[in-house]
Amino acid sequence: MHTPVEQFIAERRLEDPSFGGLLAKGFALLRCFIDEPRPLGNGELAARLQLPRATVSRICRTLFELGYLDWDPKLDKYFVGAQVLALGYPYLAGLQVRHAARPLMQALADRMEGAVSMGVAHRLDVTYLLTCTHNDNNPARPGVGAVRSVLSTAMGRAFLATLSKAEFEQLMQAARRERADEYAACYDTVCHNVAHYPKRGFAVNEGDAGLAMFGVGEIGSGIHGVGVYSRIVYLNRPLLFNCAIVASQLRRGMLEKKVAPLLMEMVRAIESSAGLRQ
Repeated sequence: MHTPVEQFIAERRLEDPSFGGLLAKGFALLRCFIDEPRPLGNGELAARLQLPRATVSRICRTLFELGYLDWDPKLDKYFVGAQVLALGYPYLAGLQVRHAARPLMQALADRMEGAVSMGVAHRLDVTYLLTCTHNDNNPARPGVGAVRSVLSTAMGRAFLATLSKAEFEQLMQAARRERADEYAACYDTVCHNVAHYPKRGFAVNEGDAGLAMFGVGEIGSGIHGVGVYSRIVYLNRPLLFNCAIVASQLRRGMLEKKVAPLLMEMVRAIESSAGLRQ
């Protein structure tokens, strides 16, 4: 969430007066640790959220008592607690398709000497659920639970291609408000990917110029990716797949001519294993 939390809550309440502001503040605080996975103090959190320090202190204390934050008394700082992992366990446990998908994803990762991932999208973010890599030191490897932008990733752009015109425009309006710089850098490329997805069946991120300055993209600068959405829907969200490769390993046209067809073939095989007919 790049918009100040109070502004975000006010905007959401215009759409839904019952939107819970206090709960939103608590989750916004936890999300600070996604962007900065290190111990953070009340002052740092208050500055990031643009909330009064006293408010942040109360939220941190509550989350600490519930086990969602831990506290280091020597540093007087908080970090994410184990209970946060427990929240995600039921979600992953119910995702049975992971077991069939993993060997197919690993085979493609080895063949392309890259990283192949599965994820889902919510609003402006993609969350990675599974990643297979050719080797453990692969710089294109996002871990389970990693969050990236739908604007700058191939997987996210594939998700945007699933939206109706009205849904797409509404989400782009939100991106323009909440992530103005990233929106300006990505919007034209996003529209190009969405417009061409029905014909070619995939979306790409070709190390788009300007993304590195925002710290976004597949996983860092120099990484290119292909993204495909699947017909597998898990808890009302389509499963998304991508293949990310270091730019130095790519030849001209390789994303479109080799990586994309193999990724689409893999997704069709996973769909088949889930009982979906071609």
